[in-house]
Amino acid sequence: MDLGETRGHLIARVYWTPDSSAVAVTRLNRVQNELDFLRASASSGASQVLIHETDRFWINVTDNFRFLKNGQFLWSSERDGFRHLYLYSADGKQISRVTEGNWEVESITGVDEAKRRVFYISTEPSPLQRQLWSINLDGTGKTRLTKEDGTHSVSMSPTTDYYLDTWSNRTNPLSRVLHSGDGAEVTMYHEADRKPLEDYEFAPVEIATVKASDGTTLYGKLIKPIGFQAGRKYPAIVMVYGGPGAQTIFDAWYGMGWEQALAQRGFVIWALDNRGSSGRGHAFESVLYRRFGKTELADQKTGLEYLIGQGFVDPARVGLFGWSYGGYMTLYSLLNAPDLFRAGIAGAPVTDWHNYDTIYTERYLGLPEENEEAYKASSDVTYADKLKSRLLIVHNIEDDNVLFQNSLQMSDAFEKADKLFEMVVYAQKSHGVGGPARKHLLELTTEFFEKNLK
Repeated sequence: MDLGETRGHLIARVYWTPDSSAVAVTRLNRVQNELDFLRASASSGASQVLIHETDRFWINVTDNFRFLKNGQFLWSSERDGFRHLYLYSADGKQISRVTEGNWEVESITGVDEAKRRVFYISTEPSPLQRQLWSINLDGTGKTRLTKEDGTHSVSMSPTTDYYLDTWSNRTNPLSRVLHSGDGAEVTMYHEADRKPLEDYEFAPVEIATVKASDGTTLYGKLIKPIGFQAGRKYPAIVMVYGGPGAQTIFDAWYGMGWEQALAQRGFVIWALDNRGSSGRGHAFESVLYRRFGKTELADQKTGLEYLIGQGFVDPARVGLFGWSYGGYMTLYSLLNAPDLFRAGIAGAPVTDWHNYDTIYTERYLGLPEENEEAYKASSDVTYADKLKSRLLIVHNIEDDNVLFQNSLQMSDAFEKADKLFEMVVYAQKSHGVGGPARKHLLELTTEFFEKNLK
């Protein structure tokens, strides 16, 4: 295939056309702020550019794409700040804008070509929810099919005659219901299991709204301890992720996991989606452009101020936990806001962004040789001498995502700075700790917070 200039470029997606006469290719420049969508002939290899897009930050690539049998195709773009659907002709001319609004299309679940109708999951009416809609390809006749508030995930039959709706919200555990394509319920496939709510004390999950420094609304999750008493001061654990391409606060069922176990032990649990996280539009996410850590920490500090302002958290007994980007944010926060947190656990942290995947890192920070100061300022290793809090680092020695060298370089920097910390290494080849070792990890992390926050 003649795909034009490929040196210094990335081939992000390849699709066959429905008749197998050509392949469609998504090509990006290395820093991913220019995108070409090409069609290349399977017989001759000759190609033509169907769509060219640019962005002053970066372009997120998704699989929200569908070829239609008549050669037209559905394309998704964040060109107006939110991901929406557009219909194009086979030669790359826009026919119609299908969706529009200050919300995001998350995924295409199906296309009824006979009725010229597309089904999709979106964040309308709230970024905390995911709902199924259908709309005509000319942008008319938009209809919401899922009725219950909360988070819906849909598996649709190829003909769009039926779909399986898996949904939950903060008060309703996960259930699965089979529907016909018009939204009518056919049968209950899997009823929500409420027995754990009968067998165990369950601490309700509350959603809070917080204003960032620029006035942006941020969403947080709050779990109060079992037996909560007004007027008492509790230790708190802040759960953090903070990075781009992910969202952690939903109107969804969070289950009976570790957070509930910590609430049983008297901890307040708090989490916040800072600016830079996904689900809120490209402008909300792009504040991280060419600098990690700074804006995320500013919003996390605002969230913590809100939490302490509620009057039931002891500001001297606040801990922090995060994994992956959350592990990075745990270290960054402990080192750059050392007086806010007594203790923290950093799981599989990226400690220096030179160590991480180029296709991820360069999308946000640019090339190292062009933005070296930001790479240094965004690195946890840079601030090793600022550590005051009690710290536990946890990492799999064969982690194939965030390589172990991150924790090794961080520990070397701490040792050279004469800073004390704890570190536990697991012998697994994965990014998360699973299997029998998972129990050990949960007991280890729980004991660490018990010892350092109570």
